[in-house]
Amino acid sequence: MRGPFRWLFIAGIGDGIGDDVARALLPVVAVAMLGAGAFEAGILNALGMVAFLVLGVPAGVLVDRWPRKPVLIGANLVRAAVVLTVPLAFAAGALQLWHLFLVAAVISAADVFFTSAQSAVMPTLLAGDQLARGYARVQTVQSGLAVAAPGVTGVLIRIAAAPALLAISGLAYLFSAAVTCGLPEVRSVRSSGPTGFWAEARHGLVFTLGHPIVRALMGSIALVNAAGMWGAGAKVVFVLNALWIPVDQVVALGAVSAAGGLAASLMATGITRRLGIGRTKVIASLAGACSMLLVPAAPALALPAVFWVGLSGFGWSYFVVLNGLAGAGIVARLVPADLMGRAMSSYRLVTLGVMPVASLAGGFLALLAGEATVLWASAIIAAISAVPVLLSPLRHWEAFPEELDVGRTVQTTVTAGK
Repeated sequence: MRGPFRWLFIAGIGDGIGDDVARALLPVVAVAMLGAGAFEAGILNALGMVAFLVLGVPAGVLVDRWPRKPVLIGANLVRAAVVLTVPLAFAAGALQLWHLFLVAAVISAADVFFTSAQSAVMPTLLAGDQLARGYARVQTVQSGLAVAAPGVTGVLIRIAAAPALLAISGLAYLFSAAVTCGLPEVRSVRSSGPTGFWAEARHGLVFTLGHPIVRALMGSIALVNAAGMWGAGAKVVFVLNALWIPVDQVVALGAVSAAGGLAASLMATGITRRLGIGRTKVIASLAGACSMLLVPAAPALALPAVFWVGLSGFGWSYFVVLNGLAGAGIVARLVPADLMGRAMSSYRLVTLGVMPVASLAGGFLALLAGEATVLWASAIIAAISAVPVLLSPLRHWEAFPEELDVGRTVQTTVTAGK
């Protein structure tokens, strides 16, 4: 691993740890320490993604205008600052549920800018098949970190309170910011398309929604994400209060789930080569749905509930990552370089913007019909994620058609000392 990509890659290690620890602990703190129910947990999960719905498109325009390195560093610093307020408030005896809501919302806003800038930078550092391999390498490392972080956190939570452990997340974001300082400044050539903030935003959105392959990928991933978030809050409550699995085991089960993602990241290239892109994505959608069914079915199954929850998490993570890596780099190779920030933000507007809506809807349904009903519905949504692929040319793809690669000429400015 050489060149500027290594700095982005290493910075992603800190970013991954920060995200994994925060995502593992915030819901646990809310439910186990502040008495949140399924609806409140749904609100917390929604706030963690809502900025992609509200800020996604504007952020893409700004990322295409601004230097991307300062955006990456600034987003990490903001996330570090806000997450560190949780252990401070806990130490002062002032931690409340609204504080966690605020933290989740600010992290969400910073995530929008970080992921938009990161997505715009990667295609300027890697091209062609290297881009897909780069995505796979990043996913492998992030999955490995996701295995370690919850497991270590599950051990540490027996020693220190969960809010105090969020300091790990803040320090990881600071590490990511420091490493990003080694990344050279990269700017794409400005497009000759429409000018003006909203005209540029509309241009990116129209391109993304109008491209048949991008649209199919976007629709499928949006449904996968909706399935996961629909039942996320209900799952925490169901596992803690209906299956009576202890808090430290719930946190440690995050490592089991992440191990599924790690296994998929190591196997995805070989599986996709044998089955083809389209077939792999369809199988992963259907198999992921089956994995989700194990949690609501756990009370009726023979072995201890913790086994089925762990197997469900492993299987769901495995097939979600397999699904994603089967299409790794496709969007980046279909989008002109000068449109990357706006196109990827529009893409995430749909794929990630659906998540807070699904989280709130799932939390509300849990109030009306119970957590188990929400979890069954999540599996149905996951199965439907195969439909956009089946209705598009993707279903016939064995590999990426090289003639569709738009290519890109990138103007890279490397400032001395950076």
